Amino acid sequence: MKHAASLLSIILMLVACGSDAEHGSSGLDADPWTEMSEEALTARIAAARREASASDRLVLLDFIATWCEDCREVVRLSHLPPARTVIEERYVVVYVEVGRFDRHRALLTEHQIDRIAALVVLDPDTGERVAKTTLEPITGGQRGFTSEALARWLRDPV
Repeated sequence: MKHAASLLSIILMLVACGSDAEHGSSGLDADPWTEMSEEALTARIAAARREASASDRLVLLDFIATWCEDCREVVRLSHLPPARTVIEERYVVVYVEVGRFDRHRALLTEHQIDRIAALVVLDPDTGERVAKTTLEPITGGQRGFTSEALARWLRDPV
């Protein structure tokens, strides 16, 4: 049984690492709407921390849900320049699909996420939160949020 658990951990880590290779080293092009088990998400974050540490970048957790318009807009804007350029240069992205706040509750609690779309920046070596922001509401022209505004925050997260 112990070997089965170890094998499962190795497989989950390989899957997480494999998705980086398939989707580019920033993780930005991974499918953001993929639901992950707690184990798979933990492995993905660990792989992102290793990759970020090795490349002198930070980890960007993007807390989203398929039903959230603001989340879809943040994902869209993050793929446009200049935000995309900043992300590719400075971050390794991990999408955290939270469902209706019924998934990944421990991570939601740890980072005090009660609204989405939310971004959390982690130090890759310690795993400590460096910065956090909630980007809502941004749809419907309410804030006029742009890729440029996202890039500004990403350059100097507070």
